[in-house]
Amino acid sequence: MKFKILIILFFSFLFCFNSALAIGIGAKPSFLDLELKVGQSKEVKILVYNISQEAGIFQVFPDELKEWIKIEPNNFRLEAGENKEVKITVSAKEGGGKAINLSVLASPLDRRSFSVGPGLKIPLRLNVKEEGSIFLASVSAALSQNWSWFVIGILAILLIGLFLIKCLERQKKRRKKNIAPPENLPIG
Repeated sequence: MKFKILIILFFSFLFCFNSALAIGIGAKPSFLDLELKVGQSKEVKILVYNISQEAGIFQVFPDELKEWIKIEPNNFRLEAGENKEVKITVSAKEGGGKAINLSVLASPLDRRSFSVGPGLKIPLRLNVKEEGSIFLASVSAALSQNWSWFVIGILAILLIGLFLIKCLERQKKRRKKNIAPPENLPIG
């Protein structure tokens, strides 16, 4: 009888410990390597996925260079087996090589679940090249984000140029008419 009670207690403890699940996390790609120019922005995407059997809240953030990096969304919920595409926008502020990590953390929705703060780090290497002029870097960054305004600006410059050329041609014709000597004067 004591033996049966011990077996029942053993299996009940075994089932109790078996029900404690930890949330799991994964991400692709596992490494990011970007080349930028000062003032330029670049966008990349990562895929964060929940590899556990329970829902969780996920956070993505840079460990450093927070003023350079924008993450959308940076906080979201994933059900078991779901994934989410996260957009990372890096805006280079100064030249040089930088190596940082993007942190991806997960926490279970159920506070009773076993959790040791699972997370992972995605290495991000930045190679930022200096441009000859900060003004040109700023202009190129603005143009890369607003290409439609760039096209409108070019068209406006072309139209103004054509207008100025026509005005100069008219002035030349008027000058020739005013300077030309009369035809019936004797040359002598």
